[in-house]
Amino acid sequence: MTADLGTRLTRLENKIASIERSSRLGAAAIDDTALEVRDNAGSLRALVGQQGDGTTAVNVINGPTPDAPTAPLVASVIGGVMAQWDGQLITTVGVPLDFARVEVHAAATSGFTPTEATLVGTIETAQGAIVVIPTATPVYVRLLTRTTSGTASAPSAENGPIAPALIVADDVADGIITGTKLAADAIDGKVITGATLRTAATGQRIELTPDGVITIRNTAGAVVSTISEDGYKIWDTTGAKLLAEVTLAGGFFNDPGFIARYESVPHIYSFFGNGQIEWTNEDTPLAIRPVISLSGIAAEDDEISMTIIPGAYTLGVNVPRLTLGTSTLGNSEFRIDSRDGGDPDIKLNGPVTAASLDVTTLFRIGSVDQGKGLKKCQASQTSTATTTTTEIAAITTPNITFEAGRAYRISFHGLLLSSVANDIVRCRVWRGSIGGAGVSLVDSINSYQIPVASQHVLMDMDQIVINSTGSSIVAPLIGSLLRTSGTGNVQLVANASNPAWLLVEDIGLATDYPLARAV
Repeated sequence: MTADLGTRLTRLENKIASIERSSRLGAAAIDDTALEVRDNAGSLRALVGQQGDGTTAVNVINGPTPDAPTAPLVASVIGGVMAQWDGQLITTVGVPLDFARVEVHAAATSGFTPTEATLVGTIETAQGAIVVIPTATPVYVRLLTRTTSGTASAPSAENGPIAPALIVADDVADGIITGTKLAADAIDGKVITGATLRTAATGQRIELTPDGVITIRNTAGAVVSTISEDGYKIWDTTGAKLLAEVTLAGGFFNDPGFIARYESVPHIYSFFGNGQIEWTNEDTPLAIRPVISLSGIAAEDDEISMTIIPGAYTLGVNVPRLTLGTSTLGNSEFRIDSRDGGDPDIKLNGPVTAASLDVTTLFRIGSVDQGKGLKKCQASQTSTATTTTTEIAAITTPNITFEAGRAYRISFHGLLLSSVANDIVRCRVWRGSIGGAGVSLVDSINSYQIPVASQHVLMDMDQIVINSTGSSIVAPLIGSLLRTSGTGNVQLVANASNPAWLLVEDIGLATDYPLARAV
């Protein structure tokens, strides 16, 4: 009995040792249920096993609120902006083990609250990454951390506003821009070289070819007139019969330069050896008194006077006159005047090598006033002083007369510079003075953003203004700039290679530009 008892005790000790060495769940199983994991406060933190939707997984629940990410870095790209997270949270603690992603949010207003409407992308790695946000307007960007249980952090600090980058010539492949992609005034005032220009593809139109020939076609597409370095020609409506021509090949003083035709017979021209030219309204040029007489070409510095005689062949009080003469040798003058005395309506004067055309009345093409051209171009090759939020004058013109009933184009051009990145510069053109009694005619409305500190950004602004007050307005124009807020220093940069300017042009009648801004 004693031996049996000892044997039994030995066996019991061996069994207890083997039980202590084995896995606590060596033969355990979770059948059609889940193992709950709770913290020391009794709150459910995870489910291991059967989930509520029938799947089997490890599901983290009610994790702690994560820390906010660091503020995003932003930069402009074509078609949008770039947002970058550096993989850090605002605390020194790394991302939590239940990290799921970082959400990228963007909105047009500062201080916005991230919602599903502002979500524009996610970063799925704790290493940080870059997300491109498509946008055509400036935006503010914020980030927030989200865990696998869906718990979101507080939003990060925002960065912005940041605008998309402008497309420059190097960004556009050759030959991909078609005419339908151009705005109606996209090439207004520009130079086009080596192309045939036409106002329409078919029907009535004007064509200009690279060889310098201007062709006018009627509604049927037939050529009715051409202008070239050899002269001017007019055809009938079929384009088959030449009616009139002005040829420049022989020279004005040496050879008949004008031939007018009726059907196929030369009609109304005469040249005389004493320098007199007469036009008649009969097929026999010298049979009756001329309708137009041009005479006086006797010497190099003589005056040529042409008088248009009315049908009754009597010179009236206000008969239009045309004169061509010289005040000093080599300085010619050509004028057309419908009045007796006073300034001529059209005047061309100056040396033969530097003649000028002076139009004091309306200059029309197709019954539309084409304007009187340049009023003032005030240019500068000197940079302005720097400024912050104080508006300073960059370019100031002398007094300019804005005539009643006229329309004008005002252009402001230069390079902008700021000492800080993501700066916004406001540029304006004032009439009279800056602020106070001055009138702001052109305003950039804070549209010029400088993404990189000390990097030049081109500023080009245009505005059409009209004077409908009934009387002339005389005042200088002032191009100005400033920052609307902040502490960065901005200036208008100008030098010999990149001059800045303020340009004013008379472009026609105010009535041809409805709804334009009042000057």
